[in-house]
Amino acid sequence: FLYFIVTKNNCTFMSHNTKEFNEKADRFSAEYNDQRIALEKCLQSKVNDDINFVCQKQKSAYLEGVAQIFCKKEYDAGVKCQKGAKEKWASDCFNENVAFGQCTDQVLRKLYIYNIETSRKDPKNN
Repeated sequence: FLYFIVTKNNCTFMSHNTKEFNEKADRFSAEYNDQRIALEKCLQSKVNDDINFVCQKQKSAYLEGVAQIFCKKEYDAGVKCQKGAKEKWASDCFNENVAFGQCTDQVLRKLYIYNIETSRKDPKNN
């Protein structure tokens, strides 16, 4: 594993993510906090339901933030292609859709690490 030295709030620690990613993650966490909370509340209330069919509105709002902050180039390319392809968007824009999906998948994995590394949990509650 690669580790990067990160300084945050006068604390230095090793991170699995790059400084650039962590800076974007800080921005994402601040700008899309309400969307994260809404998604978490929705998922908690639907704990026994199929994850693929619940909380679509909240997931979309959260992923919009991922698209705008982390995957803007891939997102914009996909939107442009889909607008031009109209009803043939699935076949004509396959490469653009895959690129966006790969970007979001990588970002969500890194955000998971970011959230573990920056957790502010009270040690007394562990």
